[in-house]
Amino acid sequence: MNLIELDHALRKLRLSGMAAVLEARLRQAQADHLAPIDLVSALVSDELQRRQDRLLERRRKQARFRDPDRSLDTFDFTFNKKMNRALVFELATARFVSQREDALFLGPPGTGKSHLAQAIGHAVIQQGYRVFYRGAQAAGRTDGSHARRHAQGVSRRADDGPAPHHR
Repeated sequence: MNLIELDHALRKLRLSGMAAVLEARLRQAQADHLAPIDLVSALVSDELQRRQDRLLERRRKQARFRDPDRSLDTFDFTFNKKMNRALVFELATARFVSQREDALFLGPPGTGKSHLAQAIGHAVIQQGYRVFYRGAQAAGRTDGSHARRHAQGVSRRADDGPAPHHR
């Protein structure tokens, strides 16, 4: 089997991560005099990493974050001195998800609720969960209360557990 046929076979087997790096890995194996097991190991690692990256990207898109670049690293905790920083980082551990709880952020406009909900959502996705982000405006207010007008949430379906890293 030549390189073109091998590339085609890998893609047919849905191993596009291996196919994408095959030539580079073969050159590396020749240059570094890698043992065959080391070459295969590197190719398998590349495939697993590509699948994990694609899964996380798919989960981020499915979450429908309004501002997909929000993270805890970019949140200004000095802006709101009343913000419970320890609680925010506790929520980012996703323990509330494994305990089948939801997180709801309440407060006046401009206090960072959306930013934190999305940042925590990103952290929860990194831990293998599915996230659905919804701002209060999109949540369909029924009672018109102040809390509903200013709430953002990070939630997950009760029957979802941690998602497997690959299928």
